[in-house]
Amino acid sequence: MKTAMYARAILIGFVLLLAGCGKADMDGIVLEVTGNSMLVATELSLEEYEEIKNQSATEIQNEDVNGDSYLGLINITYKRAEKFSKGDEVDLWIDGDIRESYPMGATAKKATLKK
Repeated sequence: MKTAMYARAILIGFVLLLAGCGKADMDGIVLEVTGNSMLVATELSLEEYEEIKNQSATEIQNEDVNGDSYLGLINITYKRAEKFSKGDEVDLWIDGDIRESYPMGATAKKATLKK
């Protein structure tokens, strides 16, 4: 009887552990980190990033607004945003809805460097 209870507890723990390992909701390249938020481009390749990496986030946003490019910009609020730097490729797990604004906005429940 005790063995069955332990086995169930281990199985439930394993299932819960796997539930937290799901695929990221989105990925992108960090363009700017400010406090607990970061501006991420979700439609930008590393090669394209190399061409714009010396521009400010404001310049990049202006080009995006003018239609010169589409970068899929999103402002991510994340409590540990300071651990990331401009140019980092990140995987993001979103907590809740994505706000329809410019740039879009969301809160991340998890963010990791892309592997």
